[in-house]
Amino acid sequence: MPRRRSFDPAVVLDQIMISFWENGFQETGFRELTALTGVKSQSLVNAFGSKQQLYIQAMEHYVAVASDLADKIVANDQPGDQQLAALLVLDWGKLPYPSGCMVISSLGEADQLSSQLDAVANRLYRHLEHCFYRVLTRMTDQLRPGLSLDGLAAQLLTIHNGIQVAVQDNHYPANVDQIIATTLQTLKN
Repeated sequence: MPRRRSFDPAVVLDQIMISFWENGFQETGFRELTALTGVKSQSLVNAFGSKQQLYIQAMEHYVAVASDLADKIVANDQPGDQQLAALLVLDWGKLPYPSGCMVISSLGEADQLSSQLDAVANRLYRHLEHCFYRVLTRMTDQLRPGLSLDGLAAQLLTIHNGIQVAVQDNHYPANVDQIIATTLQTLKN
């Protein structure tokens, strides 16, 4: 009979996600993860696999959490421009997550990892672009005529990615609010 796990894999994966997000793949080892989670190295391997497999699972967890936040933003009753602004920043609020985006932060290490990581990252990008598109479709009467909603959604994703770079490491520049305001002004009639 297999031994029961003495830890909650979901809680541990969230802790591991934060560690990889803050420190990156190369700087995070099983020693650091064991100290952080209180789970023995072999138990982590048994539960999640190799360091690379664990990183991909942590990234998949991040994508699920970020997608859920984006869906909540789109589903709320705020006006469309406020929803777009919230999607551009993707603020974690009271959640204990670092600033910025784990996917964006991982780009420098992506070449050293697998194409599986690219697929996970692209899933987030497609989801966010779709969220931007959904909000834009509800705002067509407020948008300048002749704008392609697909093109706008892709442009907003690019701006979102740039903002995520700007806000990581708690360097939230004062001009991010101005960038968002200017972006939204360019869309409207």
